[in-house]
Amino acid sequence: WNGENGKTFFFQCELPYDVTQQSFGDVGYGGYMIGDHVKEHDLRGAGVYSFFRDFDVNVASGFRAPEDANGIRLQNIFCVFLSGKGGIDHVLNKKGARTGSDSQGRPNYFDPRLAHKWIRVARLGRARLRCFLT
Repeated sequence: WNGENGKTFFFQCELPYDVTQQSFGDVGYGGYMIGDHVKEHDLRGAGVYSFFRDFDVNVASGFRAPEDANGIRLQNIFCVFLSGKGGIDHVLNKKGARTGSDSQGRPNYFDPRLAHKWIRVARLGRARLRCFLT
């Protein structure tokens, strides 16, 4: 996202299945990226999923956003390893838990307002999850 005052409500992204580490992971791609120059953006309810079918690919972060902009609001973001090889090393900006074969099918949530720690939630009910992340 490269524009100012963007708003996204509900976003899902499956990373490409047939890429290599060199063509995708090493280049720095992710599922949702906000440009470094953006000062205002609102993202609510977003998930990035990995299923690297053919090659062992590790992506640094599912989400990337400027860390020094007070107008960047991210709420209820998570990454999930579906199957395959590799995974996503962090949820946001190299923060948050890794999603890989050891956490298959379980979302790893990250709340930027609690940047000093990450939240890993495994199959909580919606009401309990809302309490954690809103």
